[in-house]
Amino acid sequence: MRSSAAARSRAKRALAAGGLFAWMLSAGAVAAEPTVVERILAVVDGRPVLLSEVRVVEQVTGQDRARALEALIDERLMFREAARLPQATVTEDEESRALQSLVARAGPSLAAVPEGDLRQLARRQATILKYVDFRFLPQVRVEEAAEPVAREQLAAEDLRRRIEAWVKELRRGADVRYNALPSGTSARPGA
Repeated sequence: MRSSAAARSRAKRALAAGGLFAWMLSAGAVAAEPTVVERILAVVDGRPVLLSEVRVVEQVTGQDRARALEALIDERLMFREAARLPQATVTEDEESRALQSLVARAGPSLAAVPEGDLRQLARRQATILKYVDFRFLPQVRVEEAAEPVAREQLAAEDLRRRIEAWVKELRRGADVRYNALPSGTSARPGA
C-alpha cells in the first residue's frame, strides 16, 4: 500500500512540475533561444582565443569577425614574442598614451567596450610597437638620393614587409586550431 501511495505522490509532483514548466513557457519565463555569452573561436599554442576578445577587436578596427579573429591571432603571436624582450616593456605612462591614442582612433564605437579590455589591447599593441622599433627599425635602409617624402614612404614599405615576414614566421611556428565562428562567418586559416 505504501508503494502505491508513494507512486501517486511522485506522479502528482511530476504533474505539478510539468504544469509549472508549461506555465513558464506560456508566460515567456524561459527564453526561446539560448544566447551565446562566451565561446572559444580558436586555440593558439594551447591558449584559447575567446569570442569576447574578438568582439573588442571588431569594435576597435571595424573588421568583420573572421578578419578580427585573424588579426587577434597575429597580435597574440607578436605580443608573445615581444614580451620576451626587456626593451619592449611598456610603462604605465606609455600604456595610458596608447589607450588615449586607441580611443582617439576608434572614437564612439568603443562606448560599449569595457575599459579593462581596451587597456589590455592598448598595452599589447604598445609592447608590439616598442619591439618593432627595437628589432626592425634599425634594419630599414633607404637610399639617400630619394626625396624626403619618398624616403619616408620607402622606409614605411620596407618596415611593413619586414613585419609581414615576421608574422608569417610566427604563424609557421604556431599551432593554431579553429572552431566554427558563430553567425555564419568562417575563419580563413593562414589569411
